[in-house]
Amino acid sequence: MLRVVTTIRNHASHVHLPLNRPSLPEISPQEFKDGMAKLAFSIAVVTARHDDERLGRTVTSLMPLSAEPPQMMVSIDVRSRLIDVIGLSRRFSISLLAAGQGHIGDTFAGKGNQEERFPLADWDYWPSGNPKLANAVVSIDCELAGSIDVGDHMLFVGVIVETDTRLDLQPLLWNERSYRAMRTGPD
Repeated sequence: MLRVVTTIRNHASHVHLPLNRPSLPEISPQEFKDGMAKLAFSIAVVTARHDDERLGRTVTSLMPLSAEPPQMMVSIDVRSRLIDVIGLSRRFSISLLAAGQGHIGDTFAGKGNQEERFPLADWDYWPSGNPKLANAVVSIDCELAGSIDVGDHMLFVGVIVETDTRLDLQPLLWNERSYRAMRTGPD
């Protein structure tokens, strides 16, 4: 079903397509993973807190969506308890890891048990109560704007309510299934 949407702010009309499976054959999950390994991604830890429960997960699927209003999107595996905590708290925070913080990325990716995750690094808290990683390249606190179920992941869109940026740190990247430091200077 196609639906034409006309916006109020002098934008052109566009066609809204709901998410569905394509009519063409899909590639295999392994083909997808192999292709995506060629891309370079920022590494972040997404965290949320509800009551006394504090959870976090390493992600590479995140992106800025909009400057007005300022919004970020993160993708969380549907098997993760984190999606429930984000849904209950209606908030989440993002900490982009710096070069040298691969051990934090590994632990929050599940290479350590849940109890070892937060004691591994120094954490502060946003006024919202969400965890904030000390010494992250960029820390972002978001209020949940909405979510979209996309198969094995849930996309969360958050309105950015606070940020903290460290200009003296270089980001940690993920490429070819391993961590990389970003080079500075000419190509």
